[in-house]
Amino acid sequence: MEPAKDMRTFLKHLEDMGEINFFDGVDLHLEVGVLTELMGEKEGPALLFDAFDGYPKGYRIITNAFRTCKRTALVMGLPIDSRGVNFLQAWRERYRTFKPLPVTQVEGGPVFENQINESEIDLRKFPTPTWHEHDGGPYLGTGCCVITKDPESGKINVGTYRIMIQEKNRASIKMNLGKHGRLALENSHARGKPLPVAVSLGQEPALFISSQMPVPPDVDEYEFAGWLQGSPVPVARGALTGLPIPANGEVVLEGEIPPLKPEELPKEGPFGEWPGYFTEATVGEVPLMVVKRIYHRNNPIILGAPPMKPPNSYLPAPLGAAALWEQLEKAGVPDVKGVWGFVYGGQPGPFTVISIRQRYAGHSKQALLVAAGARAGAWGGKFVVVVDDDIDISNPFDVIWAIATRCHVREGIDLVKGVWASVCEPAIPPEERYPTGYTTDRVLIDACRPYRWLDQFPKVNAFPQAFKQEVATKWGVKV
Repeated sequence: MEPAKDMRTFLKHLEDMGEINFFDGVDLHLEVGVLTELMGEKEGPALLFDAFDGYPKGYRIITNAFRTCKRTALVMGLPIDSRGVNFLQAWRERYRTFKPLPVTQVEGGPVFENQINESEIDLRKFPTPTWHEHDGGPYLGTGCCVITKDPESGKINVGTYRIMIQEKNRASIKMNLGKHGRLALENSHARGKPLPVAVSLGQEPALFISSQMPVPPDVDEYEFAGWLQGSPVPVARGALTGLPIPANGEVVLEGEIPPLKPEELPKEGPFGEWPGYFTEATVGEVPLMVVKRIYHRNNPIILGAPPMKPPNSYLPAPLGAAALWEQLEKAGVPDVKGVWGFVYGGQPGPFTVISIRQRYAGHSKQALLVAAGARAGAWGGKFVVVVDDDIDISNPFDVIWAIATRCHVREGIDLVKGVWASVCEPAIPPEERYPTGYTTDRVLIDACRPYRWLDQFPKVNAFPQAFKQEVATKWGVKV
């Protein structure tokens, strides 16, 4: 099955695979969020919602689209039977073949079937859920792509930031400090100029996946998406901003983020975020987009990818763990057999586990220190665990067993202070939360068998996996 070049082709693929359920008349206030959470918890099918009260039939929302490895593998060009660490390893192998595929510039495209000009704009014309029980309002952008251009470098960036409707033509875009979109914003506002911005609310799946990837700063997300789907992404220049917008998109907002004073910015949040908690509401911090034009297809489809309480993520595996795996190896850590995260967003998250085949004394500590400082492991990290390669790092029971039985507490636990933290970190005390950014500490846990007396460590009282499989096959036992 070929990768989908737009959301509608992806929908057809999901139908052919029996991987989507359809709902009509679901309440936008919480019910869409509840059903998305329920299906996500059991790694169920994608959901397509239609026929919302007060909206034309055909104005749809798709959620849970990438919850399983099978569906996401289809987008990423991986074997659809890949799971767990094998999924990440298959992705690493494919990523090594990456070659940028430049966009195709086009005039027009399906996204221009309808145009809404400034005087007629009302963002509430599009069905917008309140995703979580205590959200501060409806969030139009969760599975979105925010397109910006840095005024200094001229580099185009495509990122995903949550977007809350504020007024009929205004929406807050939570670009966190340090993110590429925020850096472009700061560079533009330092010149006293508004930042042109375009927001895609439904697009080819490869472009959304690309916007989630912790790709190097010099990689263009459009070119990455083109390589991912095996064909160039067609883009048209926005009439107001000149930004490249996905011509095959479903809905695109075009406008600008003016340099407003803090007291001119509206309240944003709270919002249920990826660690599984509501972030606090903010005032005077979150950029405000003024929407000046909207383009959309007939019967548009908005992609919903709201964060849920872990392990219920809108992505099936911690893709950022693959980036950390690469960074560990490039830093000279040998024989890394896998990296995993149990609470993750775009990064491996606050509980990262690394598997190594120990080669020398200090090998495990080296892996811990590099992971705590590497870019992919620093942001949002908290606990870093290293284990031997006989541990299934995607299985929390196996990881806890290794910590409980192999970590010599006095020698095996260290603390590193003052490392870059996510603004979503719930445990930072209020008095340590600063507008300029957060830091927190890292707990490094060596749960490997001690290298110095490795040959004396007790043997595990379980049969080797290969032998278990051999006997199970012989006697027709399913494992």
